[in-house]
Amino acid sequence: MTELSAMAVIQDLVQLEPGQYASIFISERPLAPDGYADTMEQVMSEAEGMAGYLGFESLRDGHDGIFISYWQDLSSVEAWSAHANHRKAKARGVGEWYDAFRMVLCRIERTRWFRRAVSPE
Repeated sequence: MTELSAMAVIQDLVQLEPGQYASIFISERPLAPDGYADTMEQVMSEAEGMAGYLGFESLRDGHDGIFISYWQDLSSVEAWSAHANHRKAKARGVGEWYDAFRMVLCRIERTRWFRRAVSPE
């Protein structure tokens, strides 16, 4: 997995349907706190193997970031919330990394998607 900030914002492979869930995490943190990148890589690798995980999209602009993970159902979100390494990462985030954050859980009611086709040269 590459550094989150280097990835495209809209992940074309994420296909969403009504009834699924979006966990939105908005944060303020320093650009590269010690241990953050390695922890994120490990935790997201574990999330990718969990039942009900659909993908994520993220954006970081300096200290401000938005990270959205997508889940099949509420029980998948709850399993992720209770996951041991995710809980450790959240505790470390509060203790070391984040200056502020907000988490919002939303049930998806509707979604639209668009990507302009690249014309061949």
